[in-house]
Amino acid sequence: MHLLIALITAVVSLLYALERLGIDIGWINPWAWRRKRKWMKQYHADPCFSIKNPLEAAALLLTATAKIDGDLSSEEKNELRRIFEEEFHQSSKEASALLGSSIYLLGSGREVFERPNDVLVPNLENFSTDQKESCIELLHLIAKVGGSPSEMQNEYIAKVTSVLTPNKQSGSWR
Repeated sequence: MHLLIALITAVVSLLYALERLGIDIGWINPWAWRRKRKWMKQYHADPCFSIKNPLEAAALLLTATAKIDGDLSSEEKNELRRIFEEEFHQSSKEASALLGSSIYLLGSGREVFERPNDVLVPNLENFSTDQKESCIELLHLIAKVGGSPSEMQNEYIAKVTSVLTPNKQSGSWR
């Protein structure tokens, strides 16, 4: 029995010494390890893919549509602000803040351009049918600001449309 107590004391002393030296021993506790891992995944995740508000998601998608060909022109920025004010019923200050946050979240935008469904999926159930239709119309509207929409804009709008309006299959077996 005294050997068992000595062994336990030695193990605890070793773990305490490792902890004091700065060596992470959190892997010993599986619940703490799981909680830490979940937090780290959330911390390192792209904030574009964790938007829960349909208004912010639509604003991000509109900004991405305008920016997919390159930097935003002043025409596109003004049109985005107008859309945010008139369609989203924001004040001019709120519209400017929404545009700024959308541009900041978008960054270079490569991930949002490639995976728009990951932006929409977390809050797809929060979108009403009218909001989905309006979002698609606004995407087409912002794409036409600089002239005719580019091929990249059309592809991006098609990706977003496929997520917002999934294909309804008929009950036919043919």
